[in-house]
Amino acid sequence: MFNTWFSRLLLPRSLRRQFIYALSTLAFLAVAGGLMALYALRVAVDSTQQLAGERLVRMQDSQELVQRILLIERDVHRMLEGQSLDAMRGGYADIIERLAVIDQLVERLVKANDDIRVLALHQASQLFRNTTNIVASLRESVLQAQADDSGHSPPVPRATAVKPSERLAQEENIRHFHLELQRQASAMVTSAQSLSAHFTQDYQDALGQLVETSRQNQRWVLVLLAGCLLLAWLVTRYLFGQHVLNRLHHVSHYLRSGGDSTHVGQRVPVDGSDEIAQMARAVELFMEDRHQLALVNMTLETERARQEELIKQLAQVHGQLLQSEKMASIGQLAAGVAHEINNPIGFVTSNLSSLRRYVDDLCKVVSAYEAGESELQAQTRAAVDALKQEIDMGFLRQDVADLLTESMDGMQRVKRIVQDLMDFARVGESEKQWANLERGLDSTLNVVSNELKYKATVVKAYGDIPDVECIPSQLNQVFMNLLMNAVQAIDVHGTITVRTGRDGGKVWVEIQDTGCGIKPEHLGRIFDPFFTTKAVGKGSGLGLALSYGIVKKHDGEITVKSDVGVGSVFRVTLPIQAPAHA
Repeated sequence: MFNTWFSRLLLPRSLRRQFIYALSTLAFLAVAGGLMALYALRVAVDSTQQLAGERLVRMQDSQELVQRILLIERDVHRMLEGQSLDAMRGGYADIIERLAVIDQLVERLVKANDDIRVLALHQASQLFRNTTNIVASLRESVLQAQADDSGHSPPVPRATAVKPSERLAQEENIRHFHLELQRQASAMVTSAQSLSAHFTQDYQDALGQLVETSRQNQRWVLVLLAGCLLLAWLVTRYLFGQHVLNRLHHVSHYLRSGGDSTHVGQRVPVDGSDEIAQMARAVELFMEDRHQLALVNMTLETERARQEELIKQLAQVHGQLLQSEKMASIGQLAAGVAHEINNPIGFVTSNLSSLRRYVDDLCKVVSAYEAGESELQAQTRAAVDALKQEIDMGFLRQDVADLLTESMDGMQRVKRIVQDLMDFARVGESEKQWANLERGLDSTLNVVSNELKYKATVVKAYGDIPDVECIPSQLNQVFMNLLMNAVQAIDVHGTITVRTGRDGGKVWVEIQDTGCGIKPEHLGRIFDPFFTTKAVGKGSGLGLALSYGIVKKHDGEITVKSDVGVGSVFRVTLPIQAPAHA
């Protein structure tokens, strides 16, 4: 709720402007952090300059002051120990010069710091200067007097001559001021060392304060940097995390789950009017269109499947019609041929019967003549015997009877073949009738005997089944297709076994071969129209499909068992009496 209100109130509608605002905020935070770091660095630089420009200089001046005072103490000792005026005067000059440098250092310290120790050192230096002047004057007087006594210098006027008692007093004063001068020098050294220690401690305190200030500035910079990072994280988390990535995740999740029908019509949980919200609305429309398209596609797929089934049925019916027309044409042709053959067969058979009777009569006549041969003249009888030997009368009489018997058998065989051909074709049959399937099997075997006798031995195992209500010509076609497939499955020579049997109210016919068998992956498709595993030109793929349709039309079923390399068994099961259809 708060996020929605916040986004609507503060964020612009355009996602591009939202990114610009976010990047501007991050840039502002980065600039603020940089300015804070520069400020802290500037403060550290100023503090360092102040420390180097003031306190370090004062510390250095105090240390130099200590060194100068120590040198003055040495020069005082040299001045007091000097035994000549030149040595004393040189030491005095060095002391005055060093006191001038000390005065300059003290003045600089006084200007930089009004500490009482600096003022006390200044007063001590002035007192030391005065004392040095007095000691130098006294020492000079003593050295001058010593020079006069030794004759190394011009004599002093009488009025200014120093008496011995006065000389002793001067030497006593010199020793007193000497001690005082040493004390003052030691005091100045102590004061200078104290001042140096003070300035050194002040420098160390300032350095510690600078370090503390630097640490504070560092902490402030770290705090500001942490604040910038925190604000950047908050902005990134809200804008990129919740406002952008989460909303994109909702859109992506909606797309991924779009295929589920339970999500159809649901709204993408993305509010606002920016590009992501517009994309969410577009995705909703897309998924709705996709769902409608899926429904249309499902309808089309259903219709396509139904049309494929209709096409398959149409192809099967068309094949059956072609085969039926083909069989009808063959039946008509066979019936015409059989009819045409029947006529000559009839009169040939009749003529052969008459001829047999005539031959029998002639043989009787010949036998009668043979009985009266003894009454013939010798010459005539000799001529008849010679003729009988020439034509081999005994063989002729026997062979004529055999030829007539064989001719009669051949004509009966032709008559039976023609009858089987007519029984197999059964032109014009379209209604069911009671027929004996074993007789139909025999007729079919006779028709295809020329195909079977060279490649297979046919074994019959009939079970004496009852007559079946069926269309005999169509079942004969099924048997012929199964027998032709069986013989074509045999490579060299094999066995085809034809069995029949009864199972309750049904009969079955099995045709088993010892051929190559059917591969398992082909068993489910052998009854499909136009499916064949034979070489091109060896089969049309309609035989088993038509057989399957014919058996189904008779309310039966056809099954197959096959082992590759062993052979196949096709079983046709039919009801004895066709069920009544509404």
